[in-house]
Amino acid sequence: MVHINVFNRFTRGASWILILYLSFALSGCSFRPDVLSPEEARIMQTRELNGTPEEIARAVVVVLQEMHYTLGNVDMNLGVITAERSSERKLAPISKEPVSESEIDDGVKTFFIVAGIVLVVGFIAALIFGGNDDDDDDDEEYEYGNRHRSSRWSRRHSHHETSTVFVDSGNSGPASYLYTMTISLEEIVPLQTRVRVTVQGEHYDGPAVSESGPIQAQEFYTDFFNRLQIALNQ
Repeated sequence: MVHINVFNRFTRGASWILILYLSFALSGCSFRPDVLSPEEARIMQTRELNGTPEEIARAVVVVLQEMHYTLGNVDMNLGVITAERSSERKLAPISKEPVSESEIDDGVKTFFIVAGIVLVVGFIAALIFGGNDDDDDDDEEYEYGNRHRSSRWSRRHSHHETSTVFVDSGNSGPASYLYTMTISLEEIVPLQTRVRVTVQGEHYDGPAVSESGPIQAQEFYTDFFNRLQIALNQ
């Protein structure tokens, strides 16, 4: 009977520990859209505007300032402008880049290793706390017999141990986001320029990067090009 009780406690304890592990693992994985195909991304990120590359570049600088980006490199020979912006909130969803088969295999191996550790810890916990529970059951039976032999109004005394858990918050810091924008300008014909905008996003949990990838939200690029058109018309 004792072995059955220990086994039952082991299965319950291991199950709860495994559920908690999966809950924490899944809670850290927010939804991220898949990366678009190169053709789809190019269509979304590209516009042809009236004006010379120099005129478009001046309008781009105005828009970047309005959007609180810090201007980086400006190379009109190559037709490239870069800018960055840090933010405490997410400005656009970060797309999930394709995962290689080796990374999938490593993830599966990690899962089974952690699951195995969880099962071992659960079994050890079942043995430790299962023995304590058996002793408590024996004590309760002994007390129950004494209580009936003496008086039904005898009081039961229980001793509760308290423990203090210290959590090291560390220096992780608050979450933040970094967006790096690259604008390329190509003159198609005189007074007409092809503009392509690409943005890379990074999500930081303190100093560590928790996720990174391209920004491929249609609303983000529509807003940028609308601002750019307004700046050109001024």
